[in-house]
Amino acid sequence: MKQKTKRGQHPKTKQLMTWGSWLLLALLFFGCKPPEKTTETAVTHGIFVLNEGNWHLNNSTITYYNLETGEVIEDIFEATNHRKLGDTGNDLQQYGRKLYCVVNESEIIEVMDLKCKSLKQISLTGKQPRKIAFHGGKAYVCCFDGDVVQIDTLTLTIGAMRQAGRNPEGLCVANNKLYVANSGGLDFPNYDNTVSVFNLATFSLTKTITVALNPSIIKSDPVSGYVYLVSKGNYDNIPAVLQKIDSQTDNVVQTYSQSVYNFALDGNTAYVNHVVYENGSPKSLGIKVLNLQTGDMSANPFITDNTTLQQPYGIHIVNGNIFITDAFSYTVNGDVYGFDKTGRKRYKFEAGISPSVVLEVKTTVTTEVIV
Repeated sequence: MKQKTKRGQHPKTKQLMTWGSWLLLALLFFGCKPPEKTTETAVTHGIFVLNEGNWHLNNSTITYYNLETGEVIEDIFEATNHRKLGDTGNDLQQYGRKLYCVVNESEIIEVMDLKCKSLKQISLTGKQPRKIAFHGGKAYVCCFDGDVVQIDTLTLTIGAMRQAGRNPEGLCVANNKLYVANSGGLDFPNYDNTVSVFNLATFSLTKTITVALNPSIIKSDPVSGYVYLVSKGNYDNIPAVLQKIDSQTDNVVQTYSQSVYNFALDGNTAYVNHVVYENGSPKSLGIKVLNLQTGDMSANPFITDNTTLQQPYGIHIVNGNIFITDAFSYTVNGDVYGFDKTGRKRYKFEAGISPSVVLEVKTTVTTEVIV
């Protein structure tokens, strides 16, 4: 007679069930591991365009354009912060992981992260800030009241202030010095004709350079150390000119004969808006290429694909391409064009009213992924 288990199970049946239980546990352990988390990093390559808007209408905006996908966000600042940027945006620059926007009539510096999220508003009441430059962890803002304001970029607090000339319009850094273009624009027709030079180690005025009438746009070449300056003349019989300043001697070493209203530097080449004045306003003769060593300007326009610009305004180099803004009448939305160095259009999109500054920004986005 066959032996049975306590509950009538055959011994072999019990053994099979034991092995089956172990197999099931093994499958559960090895086949159903808990999910793991990892991160993926993506770099977004785009540009911000500062649109000045119209004076006293509080309609300055920042347009975002994705260089990879062509996505346009018409006003990324308002979309992100649910409020207006302010009245008359004059400058937009990046330093470290922050964006700094100079809003002239609102008299603020809007500090943002690289996604245009506001971090702080720095008030400069009564000063009418115009442009911003950076050096050694400090921001320097030239203001129409004549002051240059120093801001600590870590604490975002105002430090020292120094007096430059009348109504400084622009500034740049070269050779550990700050160069400030004093326009005297509020004293029309009695314009200024000086550039103030500050030693940034001590933030003290070291020299005042005499330049052509109404100095305005000033930029430095980090390779050569030269400083290039547009003086806009009197918008009548005194033309706008481009000048070269040696940052070693702080002397004007060359004045270019062509009338230049705005420019972008690319080594020994400048892409310039060649102009004449008609009825007190600049009329563009086209974008030209200027050899900064020889002083020769191209006879033919830079743009070679029949693209027509009505009112060229801002000029910037972005990722090896020349971006030019078209302000039209300064009262409607303008366009932004990007050309390669052969003068052929690669990009075009609509921005806001009076688009001026084009700023390249690369942002890193890290996301958590379950695998």
